[in-house]
Amino acid sequence: MEHSVQLGTQYYRESICARLRELRDQEELPFRIIEHQQGKRWIIQCQFKDSSLEVPENEGMVQKIHRYYLANALAETILLHWEKDHVVQMLKKRHYLKQENWQMLLHKALDYLNKGLGQVQGYRVNRKTSLVTQILSCLDHSTIFDIEGFLRFRAQEYKNEVNKAVEFAIDEYIVEKEYLEFIELLKHFVDNQKPRLECLHVGMTPLGKFNLYNKDGVKVTHQFLEDYQLDNVQELGYEDLLVSALIAVAPREITLHIRYEGYKDTLQTIRNVFGDRVRDCQGCSLCEKF
Repeated sequence: MEHSVQLGTQYYRESICARLRELRDQEELPFRIIEHQQGKRWIIQCQFKDSSLEVPENEGMVQKIHRYYLANALAETILLHWEKDHVVQMLKKRHYLKQENWQMLLHKALDYLNKGLGQVQGYRVNRKTSLVTQILSCLDHSTIFDIEGFLRFRAQEYKNEVNKAVEFAIDEYIVEKEYLEFIELLKHFVDNQKPRLECLHVGMTPLGKFNLYNKDGVKVTHQFLEDYQLDNVQELGYEDLLVSALIAVAPREITLHIRYEGYKDTLQTIRNVFGDRVRDCQGCSLCEKF
């Protein structure tokens, strides 16, 4: 049994050939690779010759198996090389992004693509499966496959997934950048604010309600928050009110009496703004009130 498939590429000849040789050696597939150049493009011809095939009826199934191996090799090349090139091109088109941030954004986007967005598991495996299915569909209808043409015209669903990860990385970067700028603004404000108290103690209930105490253990929550703010706590949120109150008081020392895990973001914001003014209480009589 003899048959051949021609693979065309402009940029990924080395990767495709490396994957094919690896595949041939690992799976002991009966094919040879012939390469020749046409202008800027390369034609990689895979010639299959299986003399061990005795039953002609199996020929169609064997060809399908061969095409499946080729589709896997092509999908791996796309995942390992084209994705990175495509992400870089997308970043270059975002003129508001500084070039020194491209590498970080590239790593972030590829991290999402390899590990999944949010809670999606097996993200890379799913993308590869989708690619293999689409490539097989092309190979079932033609013995000629052009990798750049496929990516330009046939792989829109797959490219949408890649684009989504890039947009996700850019959005997260912008949010982080804006957050850091906001933190710097708050730090500057606090550093130039005259402290209304030298020492402030903060406690928080499991429901998220906080109270402020002075160094003598006297509750001073209402003293530093207007009543209308407390009346609108459902709208503003206790955690936002806490940060606002601390900035308004700008104490030289903040002691946190908070033992619950649900407020990590708020506590991190407080630590980012107030730096070494913040300390965690390891246990005292005030802690027992919460």
